[in-house]
Amino acid sequence: MSTALPEQLCLQCGLCCDGTLFRDVELQPGDDANHLRALGLALRGSRAGRSPTTSPVTFKFPQPCAALCADLRCQVYAARPTRCREFECALFKSVAAGGTEPAAALKVIRQTRQQAEQVRRLLRELGETSERVSLSKRFQKVKRQFDAGVVPAGLDRETAYDRFAELSLAVHGLDQRLRTKFHPDPTDG
Repeated sequence: MSTALPEQLCLQCGLCCDGTLFRDVELQPGDDANHLRALGLALRGSRAGRSPTTSPVTFKFPQPCAALCADLRCQVYAARPTRCREFECALFKSVAAGGTEPAAALKVIRQTRQQAEQVRRLLRELGETSERVSLSKRFQKVKRQFDAGVVPAGLDRETAYDRFAELSLAVHGLDQRLRTKFHPDPTDG
């Protein structure tokens, strides 16, 4: 595969690192947690088994990734974790295999980034401003507030519920696009 393809697509996209596609990234055997922590990744550890004392600790780091720069480059690219190193989205694979033209893929990326930005805008309008948290977690937080009948400060009830409905549709549309174009669920078909 040409090295130009990642530069052409990935550096226009970043959805796998900016909290749009994933909530977090789990480290794999061989990933150096201490080194990644020293590079600035905020790792969280949890025990994966039934026994809290004998089960191995699994480390994850949240998305958006702290190593993602504004130009969509990775600050720790040479030392990035295994999952990051091995992940290729479905759109990237389709372009690499000749199934999608690069120009068409760039259009999909632009449209998807616009959808994600619409979700971010609506979240901010509803008072959820935690930009360092994945979109799915931010949406769940807002949903829990609405389920509890909490209306964001500065909005009347009708406007708040209209915005929440708009947000719900935007999240659904983004999720559908992510599932079909970037990260299909193998159990869907």
